[in-house]
Amino acid sequence: MADVMTDEFIDSCLAAAAGVALFLVGVPDLEMMGVFYQVRATLEAELSETFGADVATAVAQAFVAAVAARRRELELEARALN
Repeated sequence: MADVMTDEFIDSCLAAAAGVALFLVGVPDLEMMGVFYQVRATLEAELSETFGADVATAVAQAFVAAVAARRRELELEARALN
């Protein structure tokens, strides 16, 4: 696992989370939750083989939390500009 959980992998996850958050700005919460469910399930399935189920679940959960936090920041910034 140490060979694949690199700084580059983590940085790419953070960049992807920022991109997904930007896409979700202004999306109704119920729709956003559906996207989160799909993203989390996909990440868990794709990462399980490499990292194991427990780590894949933790990574997927952290990814969704990062997206939610960044979305919140972007929406607050947008409100401050108006």
